[in-house]
Amino acid sequence: MVRLFVSSSHLCTLYMVLYARNTNQGQYKDVLVLDSPPKKGALIKVITDTKTIYPWAEIINLSTEIADSVDFLPNTRKTITRKLKNKFPVKYAYNFLLNIYLKRQQKNETKIITNKLSGLGDVTELNILTQTTINQTLFKLYPKAHTNYFEHGLGDYVFVQQKTKAFNFYCVFADTFKTYLQQKKQELGYVKALPDLTDFPALAQEVIDKVDGNEEIKSYLHIEGKLVLILMESMQLFYNVPDTFWVDSLALFIAQVDKPEEYTFILKPHPTQSVKSIEISKDYMINTRKLKTRVLEHNYSINYSVEVLYTLWQHNTCYVFSIFSSASYYISKLYSNKTTQHFYAYNFFEPYINNAPAQFSAYFKGLEDLIRKVFSENCTDISVKK
Repeated sequence: MVRLFVSSSHLCTLYMVLYARNTNQGQYKDVLVLDSPPKKGALIKVITDTKTIYPWAEIINLSTEIADSVDFLPNTRKTITRKLKNKFPVKYAYNFLLNIYLKRQQKNETKIITNKLSGLGDVTELNILTQTTINQTLFKLYPKAHTNYFEHGLGDYVFVQQKTKAFNFYCVFADTFKTYLQQKKQELGYVKALPDLTDFPALAQEVIDKVDGNEEIKSYLHIEGKLVLILMESMQLFYNVPDTFWVDSLALFIAQVDKPEEYTFILKPHPTQSVKSIEISKDYMINTRKLKTRVLEHNYSINYSVEVLYTLWQHNTCYVFSIFSSASYYISKLYSNKTTQHFYAYNFFEPYINNAPAQFSAYFKGLEDLIRKVFSENCTDISVKK
């Protein structure tokens, strides 16, 4: 029997490893599939390197590899397309062309997957993400296979409520999500806690210990003294934030730290962070504020899940800051150091989305209820109250 695991990031691959280890007693051949959107080479390597901690029967990479030097700052064409694609009459032309593209993609995915899986056995289980385009291909190829959705980010808690096909949803915040659904009088039987979640810190350490060049990585990431972790977010890719946002958010975070000069600040960029946003932030921290700062700019440290890297800093990190990064909520849940203070600033971000495409603005506003009631149990909002 074959189980497919479709992933697009380091973290959700590790969530899947936890599930696979817990449920496979030798009866399954587990296959890892990297979904089709283009990925930097360093990210592809980080995901496929999970073969060192789990014996995948096969790894199928459907994504196109792009150079690690590619900047994710949207160009003018991309910015205009995002703003117009949901407006009449562009919407109809865009959807028509998109459907043609998706049909070609699904045909190509079908050919690759069937060839790679030939002779392995029957596919009985699909372990997938809520929004990956390969889902429709897999549903057509394996209509009888059981479906498990895995958490990839905060939006999955919205998207999964819109699913109709029978499924399970394996997630980090299962308890609070069930309470949330119960209060809304919605079905909650599909919500499942990720197994062995308390083992995540040990899994993170195992990932680092078994990667090629692990001593170099640990040496680069070893930082002594009191730490402040700032999780940068890919705001320029989706929300078209002004350049002032980066300095304004850093100033807000620093203001919460008593005697900031006594700490080392770690800036962890998102894997799709723009070069410009990193440079603005680094200049402000080092040259304007003159604070001890480590910016994780190496390809492996940018593309590694920060939830994994955090195992190296968990005992001397005093503060974790983000606007509303999923990583800040995950770290507060996955690690048990009660002396660390976790902060987010959801309402602070609202004035900066005036230039965002409508679909991303709606996504941001749709998260508020879930952030308050499901994710932020161990976190404090430092936004100015409405």
